[in-house]
Amino acid sequence: MSRTQRGFSSALPKRPMTSREIYQSTRYASLGGSESDIFAVNPLKRSAIIAGICWLMVLIPIFFLEGHVQATALIAGGWLAAAGIVFVTPIFFWSLAEVGWERIRWRVSPTIDDLDLSPRAYNLLRRHGFETINSVDLTPDVSLMLLSNMDNSALREIRRAINIWKYLRWQEKGFPAGEAP
Repeated sequence: MSRTQRGFSSALPKRPMTSREIYQSTRYASLGGSESDIFAVNPLKRSAIIAGICWLMVLIPIFFLEGHVQATALIAGGWLAAAGIVFVTPIFFWSLAEVGWERIRWRVSPTIDDLDLSPRAYNLLRRHGFETINSVDLTPDVSLMLLSNMDNSALREIRRAINIWKYLRWQEKGFPAGEAP
């Protein structure tokens, strides 16, 4: 019996997925909508491509064609390009603003999505309104233990994940002596 018949794959993944990545992939897959909404996945990239193509469909005939050929190209595809520009360009700017806002927000206060937590611990924090790592870190253990369904193992997991996250940020800064993780 060969390796592939026994269930082994010849191509190994580069690194194993963390529990957070597995949970995220199943959570977003269960929401659906990606087949009916072309902007559900990576709206910034998709709207930029569509808007760029639409602008090219209008500008190429205007600048590079003349006479009847230019009129025919604009009549044949210009209406479609104009519709794309009208509907997709606002989506592009909206998506650009959302991405910028998320980057600024993440810089100021990173979310608990950055922690490697089990789905149970992640949902427990989300259900009780904890969105940022700082808000969880500043909450005393006694207060966290009062949350419904919180137990010692979940609390240890959360504190461990926060400490690892802090250490990695401290390591990225080059281990500055003035601040400890």
